[in-house]
Amino acid sequence: MHRSDRSAEAAAVSRVPPPWRLRGSGYVFLFTFKPWFLRSGGFVPPELGEGFEGQLGALVLAEYRLSPVGPYRELLFLAGRNRRWRNHRFSITRAYVSTEASAVNGRENWGIPKQTAEFEVIQGKDGAERVIVLRDGLAEVDLKVAPAGGLPLPAVSLLTPPSWRTIVQFRDGKAYETRSSGRGMLRLASLLDFRTLPTAFPDLNKGELVGGFRLAALRLRLPRSRRLQGAGPTTRAESSGVREKPP
Repeated sequence: MHRSDRSAEAAAVSRVPPPWRLRGSGYVFLFTFKPWFLRSGGFVPPELGEGFEGQLGALVLAEYRLSPVGPYRELLFLAGRNRRWRNHRFSITRAYVSTEASAVNGRENWGIPKQTAEFEVIQGKDGAERVIVLRDGLAEVDLKVAPAGGLPLPAVSLLTPPSWRTIVQFRDGKAYETRSSGRGMLRLASLLDFRTLPTAFPDLNKGELVGGFRLAALRLRLPRSRRLQGAGPTTRAESSGVREKPP
């Protein structure tokens, strides 16, 4: 889809406010990086400052079969956990989704910099998947993932520290905090291959893979964001947001 077509489609998208409840499955891979790489190649927003000190990054590949805007696929990169932010939060710095409805609402509801892209999925042996993400006919990301053996274990967000499931995003000079919650079935996973255009998406080959997980039977809740005071590393959260509820 060309940019002019995407602009026209975005204008016609219905706005769906939070909270959102989603069901699907996905993969999460955690990396460590040198801070200089995230500053220069992690698409870190200027609001985080030139002194960004985070060393972690996460890749999220998800397929949501049920959502308030219909089914869609998603590929995210999160940079963090910046030591200059209270509680060491993450920030989504790159995001591809397969529908314009998800892209528009993601930007407006949570300040996530979502872009619409085409997802080509090739199924392999033993549950492996090759996913190619294209924009304007150009492959910007090409990756291959697979679940590992072993029995899945139940995973509940209440067992995860809040700061690990909280993101800070920026929109129109303002900072917003969102704390997700959810549950699913967790098992180990492998990132078999990863290729990208460094001008389009962070090159994960520059980091060290710490571990990966496959999430099945995923139920995720995205609440309304909280507006933060200021838009810099010393931002403090206000208490005016919607309280978190169980997914």
